[in-house]
Amino acid sequence: MAQDAVLLAIAATVLLCILSGCSGKPREAASSEERTIVVSDTILSDIITSLLPSGRYRVEAILPPGQCPGHYDVKLTDIEKMKKAVLTVSFRGMSFMEKAGLDDPRQLVIDPEGRNWMVPDSYVKGLTLLAEQLSKHFPEDAVAIARGKEQAIRMVKKRSEALVQKVTGAGLSGKPVIASSMQKEPLEWMGFRVVAEYGRQEAMSTREILRLAEIGRDRGAIMVVDNIQSGPDTGKGIAETLRAPHVVLTNFPSERGYLATLQENVDALLAAVRE
Repeated sequence: MAQDAVLLAIAATVLLCILSGCSGKPREAASSEERTIVVSDTILSDIITSLLPSGRYRVEAILPPGQCPGHYDVKLTDIEKMKKAVLTVSFRGMSFMEKAGLDDPRQLVIDPEGRNWMVPDSYVKGLTLLAEQLSKHFPEDAVAIARGKEQAIRMVKKRSEALVQKVTGAGLSGKPVIASSMQKEPLEWMGFRVVAEYGRQEAMSTREILRLAEIGRDRGAIMVVDNIQSGPDTGKGIAETLRAPHVVLTNFPSERGYLATLQENVDALLAAVRE
């Protein structure tokens, strides 16, 4: 009986050692945990989520999609998230990310090269760029990242071409509009002709509104398009002066994702001219 008790005690000790990792080898459970990547905004979170294998990574965006990057104040909780992340990714010039003061190899800063990444061609370039960078950081998932890139590019090209055809089919290709400078590139991609543009709400004066309205009358602008992150009512006075539709678009993907947001932007423009 005593011998059996000793054997049981030894077996229990060995089992406990295996379960607690006494062998010095990493536990399987630890390797299967999701790794967190923190990014500046929802454009980057959407791209990175589409590239990485599901279930292995969690991607969190700091900036809420409807907020202006220049007006966002980084929080202590944001900094803590970034410190714990296996990788942080941001666009160059995102001041709230720079205020976090992080400077280590786990930080990846992307140069947007003056392009608006809500435009499908720029978004596709972003997919290619980030696929290359992520493969360097996570070489064990390089094959899955390459596969995710090809699949995402096919989907974006197919859906974006259909949206342009939708605008063309509605007879709006080449139609003049006045717009926030942040929406100029997306509108031109859709086929509209931007005859005048303006900046943020704080830079708008009565004199500027009247100047832009005069351009709109001379050029036959059919609508005024605002960017929600720059101020949803910035161009409202111009639209009222012209008695033209006022439309508000977003420059960052909503929670529904990039392609759904792109379609919502197009649909908002089409709905405005039907009214």
